[in-house]
Amino acid sequence: MAFSSGVKLGDLDDFIGLSQECVKPLIEAADGASAKLFSVSEAKAVPVAEVPLVQRPNLIKSKQSGADPKAQIGQVTLSDCLACSGCVTSAETVLLQEQSGEEFLKRTSSSALTVVSISAEARTSLASSSGESPLLAMQRAAEGLRQLGVSYVLDCSAAEALALLEGKAEFVNRFRNASSGGSSSSKSKAHVQASNGGALPLLTSHCPGWTLYAEKVVDPVVLPHLAPLRPPQQVQGRLVKTCLLESHNRRRFHRWWRARSPLFASQHLLIRPLVEALAPGPKPLGPADVYHVSVQPCYDRKIEAARPSFEVPGEDGVKEVDTVLTATELRDLVLGTSTGCCGSEEACQASGLQDLIACPLDSQVLTDVFLGSLEAPGRPQPLICAVRGNAGSGGFMEHVFRESARELFQIDLPASALEFKTKQNEDMRELTLTNPQTQKILLRFTAAYGFRNIQNVIRRVSKASLGSDSPHFVEIMACPGGCLNGSGLIPDDRQKAESSNQTARRQRLDGLEDILVNSPGTAQVAPADHPLVLPLYRYILSRSAEAGSKTVDAASLESMVGSKAARAFLFAEWRSLKVDSEGKDVVGTSALKW
Repeated sequence: MAFSSGVKLGDLDDFIGLSQECVKPLIEAADGASAKLFSVSEAKAVPVAEVPLVQRPNLIKSKQSGADPKAQIGQVTLSDCLACSGCVTSAETVLLQEQSGEEFLKRTSSSALTVVSISAEARTSLASSSGESPLLAMQRAAEGLRQLGVSYVLDCSAAEALALLEGKAEFVNRFRNASSGGSSSSKSKAHVQASNGGALPLLTSHCPGWTLYAEKVVDPVVLPHLAPLRPPQQVQGRLVKTCLLESHNRRRFHRWWRARSPLFASQHLLIRPLVEALAPGPKPLGPADVYHVSVQPCYDRKIEAARPSFEVPGEDGVKEVDTVLTATELRDLVLGTSTGCCGSEEACQASGLQDLIACPLDSQVLTDVFLGSLEAPGRPQPLICAVRGNAGSGGFMEHVFRESARELFQIDLPASALEFKTKQNEDMRELTLTNPQTQKILLRFTAAYGFRNIQNVIRRVSKASLGSDSPHFVEIMACPGGCLNGSGLIPDDRQKAESSNQTARRQRLDGLEDILVNSPGTAQVAPADHPLVLPLYRYILSRSAEAGSKTVDAASLESMVGSKAARAFLFAEWRSLKVDSEGKDVVGTSALKW
């Protein structure tokens, strides 16, 4: 199937540009000794006699051609692209190979267990395009996926809640450390290096377009400002390959036992064939047996899933998220456009998501990471949104601002919408908390969407030009308008008429956010009150070596948020690709002149 016209347009502003050769640093390895990285210029300066073996990394892997056994086909993986500060091939070609609908169909047919997680932005796009509620759109998509061989379809609200709670804990910790250890002579106390290594302003790290740009392009001094936390997609991926997998194995064993138990078997165990009665139980599945697909609003999520650091611990090469599809690709798959189910692509495209049967909520297809029912007692609605406003890009700014005001300054903000102040443009907005008595600004949060605004933020951070008017927290998104304006969402007819009209775009995005938050079947529940959050934190704690069963059962949510066990499970590391492990500059495409 065709990839998408959105990718072709996105390439016009892509930071992964083509180059004439791979500019990844040269590697010297002699007589089995440990390898040492050289920049290109350094390697050329070393005399040949002193370098027994100098070679480029084997970035381009090869496989045998089926058509010609003597020929070899060169391949470049997404992980290779992330490890390189240049580029060897077109990014879209790589994405087509490893993150496409065809790959989904192939892997689904051969995997023991296929799980699909649908993000809030993706389900909102599906709902908007079909004119139905997000819940009904998700039910219809789940039925289409079930027919394609998918076992479970999940929403991502629990993973999003974990990410929000850890993001708030990270900011509060940095703010307290900075405020107690900084000097106010030349800049605000909050804009100093915290004693634990964290720095303010805290820059969010849940947008893969921004984090990849930060690692490849911006000054390395900016990297400590990024939140060292997994994005929600990867939190969901780790939960699927651990928590859900264990629940699935227990369910399989229970079904096997029930089928052979004399209490439930249709025939008594004694008269059943002896071989069948004594047959061993089902072999538990491992993380490598699970094919996890994430449906997201943009194509950068595909590169995020391919990061080498986002693998299941102890499982070499097993990704937490195997394939990422956009909302547009998911719609095409469930409507059958990739296979021509009607014999006519035009006929398939004329049909809509609303023509599919809705998967019942009491089925085992629509579920959560514990394989529980979306109608379970204690769950107010099948779908959950963590914040009332500004939810279109994850809700980090909204949640962290409200909770920090309460925890740091004992100020409870009203439930009404927060008042943002537009700065240079519609994608640069500011939110402040002032002391009711002195009118002194206590917190200053900024939303910077789009690379034009990102440049302004990182310029101030990299040059240490942070004054009293500088933000403490910056929510950064690569897409102008945020995630609800992602290039992988289903195109809206109104987008064609928007052009440069920011007011029209804002009205459209506000309408999408209203669908996300206020539709039937969706409830707004604070992250700490999400019915799965406490069980998930206790599950995470139970996986730590020092935890005992009594400790886990008695642990409170407050004691587990931001804990060592939670950070070990949810931690992410961002590293600059402009320097090597010794701090030496690495030559990249931006430094080359042809």
